[in-house]
Amino acid sequence: MTKSKKIIMDQEYKLREQLAIAEQKLILYETFLNSLDIGIQVIDKHETAILYNTMKTQLEDENSKKITDLQQNLSAQKNPLNVTQPFSARYTFSDIIGNSDALKTVKIQANRAARTSSNILLYGETGTGKELFAQSIHNASLCKQGPFVAINCAALPEHLLEGLLFGTVKGGFTDALDRPGFFEQAQGGTLLLDEINSMNINLQAKLLRVLREHSIRRVGATNETAISVRIISTIDVNPFDAIAQKQLREDLYYCLDTVALHIPPLREHKDDIPIYIDHFIEKYNSSMELDIKRVSAAVLDAFQQYSWPGNIRELQHAIEGAMNLVASEQEIQMHHLPSLFQSNLLAMSKSTQTANMSRAESAKPIELRDTMEKELICAAFNKSNGNVTRTAKSLGLTRQLLQYKLKKYNLK
Repeated sequence: MTKSKKIIMDQEYKLREQLAIAEQKLILYETFLNSLDIGIQVIDKHETAILYNTMKTQLEDENSKKITDLQQNLSAQKNPLNVTQPFSARYTFSDIIGNSDALKTVKIQANRAARTSSNILLYGETGTGKELFAQSIHNASLCKQGPFVAINCAALPEHLLEGLLFGTVKGGFTDALDRPGFFEQAQGGTLLLDEINSMNINLQAKLLRVLREHSIRRVGATNETAISVRIISTIDVNPFDAIAQKQLREDLYYCLDTVALHIPPLREHKDDIPIYIDHFIEKYNSSMELDIKRVSAAVLDAFQQYSWPGNIRELQHAIEGAMNLVASEQEIQMHHLPSLFQSNLLAMSKSTQTANMSRAESAKPIELRDTMEKELICAAFNKSNGNVTRTAKSLGLTRQLLQYKLKKYNLK
């Protein structure tokens, strides 16, 4: 083997190690972005392979000085992936808009709960604004100067979740590094566990221990680290349904729900829809440099009739999608709405019509039966010259039941 070839192989091995670390940081970085549920385009992990292949090609053709340059380049590529600094909470209760009683009530309750350090469970359908509430609670709390770390339990790879939550120690397992977990990163602040019911049941047991002992042990470590972190967790189904379906440990639920707040779905506070429409139009007018004033009466009526399974987020996307399709008009009309959303509207309209027709059809036999029964009783009652006992006997009814039906049909 030539000396040049050996240098290339050695450097290639080191680059593989560095790329593995970069890959881990990419996963961690994407996890943070996913947990914030915002539309930021992140580096695709496939770019790591592209970067590696490019480096290898250059390594084979260039000298050792170039190898050093490439290592520095790789280091620069990795720097943006440093996620040791947690994201901050940018929303406050003033960002939660809406005047409906349903929303006002939960907003007041959340504001009160923010004053303490008790654990909070936010439950409600997807798109209702649970993370908006979580950030607002943090910013109204005593630990608002501390970090706010949000993680989406559904987005985390199960085999990495324990290490990401509790941290790792160098030498604890193959290729392990000294890395603080989310709990340590949230020390003195708030840790948001989004979609807690998506976490592996076995890991939920370890989380339960952390909540009870107020300490964590890094993966591979022998010592405990005390933690002071407020836990806010979210779940997008009824907690008791999740428990029944073995998605959530019952004992963990009772640790998390010191304060349980239900974030109402949009269909329960449709009075707020015009407010949201104006808010999103104003928001996207600014970013898209448009001057849209309103939605048409037909669109508003359709929005009020729709059940919004995706809640406020679905409404936001419908407005944004429509504004992308407006030409020069200042009013969003039905044909501007995204085609998929229009399909959902049509399907829901047909479903409602079918249900109404079904109810009407099911009512007809009942009405027909009552009409026939009334005529039979009336005929028998007249034939018996108004004698209740004889009428009851001829119809095969008890006297009490006949009297009830006479009163029901106003025949006496």
